[in-house]
Amino acid sequence: MSVNRESIVAGKPLRSNDIRQRNERLVLNLIYAHSSGISQSEIVAITGLKPPTVFRIFSELEAKGIIRVCNEDKEQPDRKGRRPSYYCVNPDSFCAIELDFSSYSASIVVVDFAGGVVHQDSSDFPAGVDAPAVNRKLKSLIRRAIDSSGVSEGRILGIGVGAPGIVDTVGGRVVRYPRILSMSDFPIGDILHSAFGLPVYIHNNCAVVALSEQRYRKLDASHSIFAFLIRSGVGGAFIQDGAAFVNHDMTALEVGHFSVDAKGNQCECGARGCLETYLNEEKILSYLAAQAGCSNWDEIERRLVDRDKTVIAALREFSSLLVYTATNVANLLNPNAFLVVTRYEHLAEFFAEELRSSFAGKGHLLPITELEVVGRKYDPILACKGACDLVFDHFFQEAI
Repeated sequence: MSVNRESIVAGKPLRSNDIRQRNERLVLNLIYAHSSGISQSEIVAITGLKPPTVFRIFSELEAKGIIRVCNEDKEQPDRKGRRPSYYCVNPDSFCAIELDFSSYSASIVVVDFAGGVVHQDSSDFPAGVDAPAVNRKLKSLIRRAIDSSGVSEGRILGIGVGAPGIVDTVGGRVVRYPRILSMSDFPIGDILHSAFGLPVYIHNNCAVVALSEQRYRKLDASHSIFAFLIRSGVGGAFIQDGAAFVNHDMTALEVGHFSVDAKGNQCECGARGCLETYLNEEKILSYLAAQAGCSNWDEIERRLVDRDKTVIAALREFSSLLVYTATNVANLLNPNAFLVVTRYEHLAEFFAEELRSSFAGKGHLLPITELEVVGRKYDPILACKGACDLVFDHFFQEAI
């Protein structure tokens, strides 16, 4: 006797209630994805579910206040009979809290169920900040977000966290991040869950940024992207088919700790010659101050716009290291695109252009002949929305 694979979960046959919940998740996910509205008949056509089943699910979701009729002015199909109603999720039904932090700062947003930002805040960290201080600040930001946004805590689906370093995405801990003192095997998920009683989902912040860029800024290369996040160090993430690469539930590809000189600078991780000991914001600013007389990042950005030859020549000392690393990554992972993210728009675009120039005409030396390279300014709100998706994606994987 054959068994339908869709009717088993973890080796056990699905019960009728399991199927009911799965169908409800499926329908709600489609309504959530169609922000401009979707009708019951369109859901039937997409899913193959029977019309009475879809009608029941819509009725129950509307009664719970999770969905609502929307876009009554939406263009209607040219046909006779009753005009269909279009439904969207109710923004007020649920929300999520999102955090993104590094050794420099932390940002937080509260996002409603339709993706609208209802609260945002940020805080800088002092030099030499340690894990307990970061923990206190994150909890303070969350408490202030709940109080200031006015959302009911019963509506909050969870907390999403984009964290630096190696992250255990299932255990909810930062395994190692040497740029924050004592942030080793740090159980941030348990800490925040104990403090607020909410589910906590955590991922590496470079992966969160890359996923956000792909989802919200419509990065053209939809198949595979390798991202560099250059701030106090260099983060890396590989996105393939809309998912960030992890190994044994751990984030990987810590390109900041790729060696560019086996006998080089001492790194905080204990090794020598790591990329991020040469390529980071502090090193760049210090070097450009000495070589080009730049006193701050605003001046660097302005002189990049003006194509200042002295600034460009100085920055090529750093872009050459990025090109070296990206070439190795290209041969290792064969991505369709590279994404370079920094906190400064024209610096990001400069690095992207250096990669484009380096790869141009070298298709015979790389696994893929055409590489898209995109430079983006780091957007803390966008990063936090990516962390928000950690919460909403888990929500749709669970029973309503």
